[in-house]
Amino acid sequence: MLCALLGISLHLTGPARAQEVVAQAYGGRDMLVFVPSRLPPAGTRALVIVLHGGLGNARRIADKSAESGLNLNDVASGNGFIVAYLNGTPVTRFLGGKFLGWNAGGGCCGQSAKNAIDDVTYIQGAIGYLSGKYGVAPGRVYGIGHSNGAMMAQRMVCDTRIFSAIVAISGPLNIKDAHCPAASGSRILAIHGADDRNVPVAGGVGARGLSREDFNSQENSRRAFTQAGAHYALQIVPGADHFLNNLDAAILKTEGVTIAQKAAAWFGLAAN
Repeated sequence: MLCALLGISLHLTGPARAQEVVAQAYGGRDMLVFVPSRLPPAGTRALVIVLHGGLGNARRIADKSAESGLNLNDVASGNGFIVAYLNGTPVTRFLGGKFLGWNAGGGCCGQSAKNAIDDVTYIQGAIGYLSGKYGVAPGRVYGIGHSNGAMMAQRMVCDTRIFSAIVAISGPLNIKDAHCPAASGSRILAIHGADDRNVPVAGGVGARGLSREDFNSQENSRRAFTQAGAHYALQIVPGADHFLNNLDAAILKTEGVTIAQKAAAWFGLAAN
């Protein structure tokens, strides 16, 4: 935590090469920010916000110990954009401060929802802070999340105009009876495993996982966003379950790209 408050650099080693990530603090939470050595001029830069899944945290993504499919550092290095890995708040009463979640709406998830944490305002503020510090262009902020993080990314599109495009993996828009006028003109790519038994594609209570939430369906998400004037695309991945790294492996096998590469292309930050 001390390094987060001081904003010092950390060196995280991934499979390909050493990466530099800067730990910073905003609004009482820490975040990890990857800034490539090559960037376009200040005022024209792009920022991708990464939202971990329930029981996850930013560190586990950034050092590739879990949810490594959300690690965009290599793609950002090759294409010159900034990546920020944000943290939610403790999602359980007993497991401690490393197991975090987001108040994504519809009762999801855990203590973050029960305590009515205002993650919408927090994420907006963090983006404003990062945009000012790093010279991010208006309209060039994007989001990606998995599971509870995917639900949170979609809540941001529903409630704000902060993201121009998002990639939502293994999680629907979970706001009940959602009306999303702010989503007009946004682009949403939803990726979901056909065999997901934690957060089923068709909605309902999953047979696996700790959460007993009654999740919305992907069809509900499609309807809410398309009625609002957003472009919504859903990719169902055959043979894949809820887990991000299994989805990443399946997409790499069939399409020859990782989720990180696919997301960067969806955002218009890399070639298809």
